[in-house]
Amino acid sequence: MNENALDRVSRALNLIPFILNNQGLSIQQLAQRFNSTPAQISKDLSLLHMCGLPGYTHLELLNIDFEDPDHVAVNDPQVLDQPRSLTQVEALTLVLGLQLLAELSTNESERSAIIGLKERISQLLAADISNRITIADGVNESPLAKEISDAISASQYLTIQYNSATSDTVTTRKIFPLEITYLEGSGYIHAFQLDANEMRTFRLDRILKLDVGESDPDFKRTLTQERTLEGSLEIELEMGPDGLFFVEKHNEIVTSSREVDDKFFITVKVGSSEWITRTLLAWPTKVVVQSPPELVEALRNRTSSTLANYQ
Repeated sequence: MNENALDRVSRALNLIPFILNNQGLSIQQLAQRFNSTPAQISKDLSLLHMCGLPGYTHLELLNIDFEDPDHVAVNDPQVLDQPRSLTQVEALTLVLGLQLLAELSTNESERSAIIGLKERISQLLAADISNRITIADGVNESPLAKEISDAISASQYLTIQYNSATSDTVTTRKIFPLEITYLEGSGYIHAFQLDANEMRTFRLDRILKLDVGESDPDFKRTLTQERTLEGSLEIELEMGPDGLFFVEKHNEIVTSSREVDDKFFITVKVGSSEWITRTLLAWPTKVVVQSPPELVEALRNRTSSTLANYQ
């Protein structure tokens, strides 16, 4: 493990308050928590055992018990009983990391907790952070998100007024919501639209109004089972060099990939054949669908239908 003296000092200063609040951990456990090795942690403890306040007697030294590698304790931490303050870089990293987690979270209550923690840390470190960077929420949030999240938890139907981006019209739709996800700063609700009798995705910020209907847990169980069955559909693709970009962009559905002579052979598992059909049709370069045959036929029919519109 490559590290410099500053890295070791930083870890040593963090060790004492951590052990003080977690008495009895083993050296092996400390090594895992500090991303180090047992041998290095033992060296750090030996060094710290010889450190202390001015006076240069045993009375001023840190009192650490680590003779038993399975039980490490701090009896007298001197002035190192509190964790050291975060540096500006560490504070920025922590806040930006929480911001990213909030944008990636698909659970509204979880996302609220992450945002709350980020705001509390930002307030404590306001001076350090404000001098370096301004944190702005990258999510186009909807005031209806909490109400929709509650309806999902209660397995309730929703009647929504939705402003369609494609037709620029406002329509009323009855849906059964299943989950909220966030992608590139925008929130989406995945739901079953009853009049269309199929799964649809709606942008949260395009929902103008909603009414909460009755609860139907049985319907939710049925939809969940069907989506699980759909999720077992595996698709085998052959792509060119840009297959690497496809794998990185859709890593959550890619189950395997291999590169042979500048070609990528990719296997994906999807929960919606309609979604993968649209994705592959919109892909800017050549894609060969090797299986299943029904997807090949669906793509062929969709392509023929689209080309017919231009004739």
